[in-house]
Amino acid sequence: MRIAGVRGTGKTVLLDECSRLAQSRGWTVIKEVATEGLCQRILEQLQPKFQAKHARFEPTVAGISIGSIDIERIGPSLRDAMRQTISKNGNGLLITLDEVQDAELDEVRTLSIAIQQVIGEDLDIAFVFAGLPSMIESIINGKTLTFLRRALPFDLKAVAVTEVSYSLEETIEASGMELQPGIAGQLAEATQGYPFMIQLVGYYAWQLARRAHTPIIGEEEAERGITTARERFCAMVIEPALQRIPPTCIAYLLSMASLGQTSSTSMVADALNKTPQQVSSVRSRLLRESIIEAPSYGKVSFAIPYMRDYLYEHKAELEVEL
Repeated sequence: MRIAGVRGTGKTVLLDECSRLAQSRGWTVIKEVATEGLCQRILEQLQPKFQAKHARFEPTVAGISIGSIDIERIGPSLRDAMRQTISKNGNGLLITLDEVQDAELDEVRTLSIAIQQVIGEDLDIAFVFAGLPSMIESIINGKTLTFLRRALPFDLKAVAVTEVSYSLEETIEASGMELQPGIAGQLAEATQGYPFMIQLVGYYAWQLARRAHTPIIGEEEAERGITTARERFCAMVIEPALQRIPPTCIAYLLSMASLGQTSSTSMVADALNKTPQQVSSVRSRLLRESIIEAPSYGKVSFAIPYMRDYLYEHKAELEVEL
């Protein structure tokens, strides 16, 4: 299964739920994040006795090295370790991989080939990977990775505000509290249907009422809860996203913010005193990072809630020239 979604839409939560379900059925679970040395770490979890005797510290003509492990030699070992784990435990094996967009393509290729071979032997193995939408597409369309294209797609998107309102009301009432009339809708609107914001807004509004020893969440708790949730969201989602991109991308975003939530690519370029062609690579980078999206031809909009507000509030410290 492949899970795609922008930051904060619940990819990691869904991976954890897959892991929980697999463990409840007696499966062995390997949970990994796509950083350097991925295949080596998986192999060491499957075979703890795997040591540095397999190491190769210099690149070779025939292959490349990953950390201290030669990628060409680790593939067969990884496949054999998967087989042995499944046979030994008598149940299946689940491997989850988060932030797949950060993985080295050769490591993803080695891992997917090993999994494909084990599946071909009719053994119980599952692979669930998650990442940013555009980058997942880039990976699964890579050379020799056709196996990953057949993975069941699961796209995480915004939740309808009416559903958020109902869910918040139901969850809060189940905890023994209640919402004043209209507050559920106010909280729901503030989330913009974004899964992580739903969690933050609901939690902080509930926490404030609990600390005040009141069973009712009213206007004050809602407003303060929304403010705190937005601050946490900016610190945990928006700021890390901006730290990943170069100043040229920041300049493009600031120009977008000055024009509105959605704007034309030509107007953004004009605001930067550039032609659309001159900033096309910057736009492409932001699309790949899922910081912006293209709702229609020639248009761009912010893909992350409150991004425009954050850019406005921090314009002075962020302002750079393209």
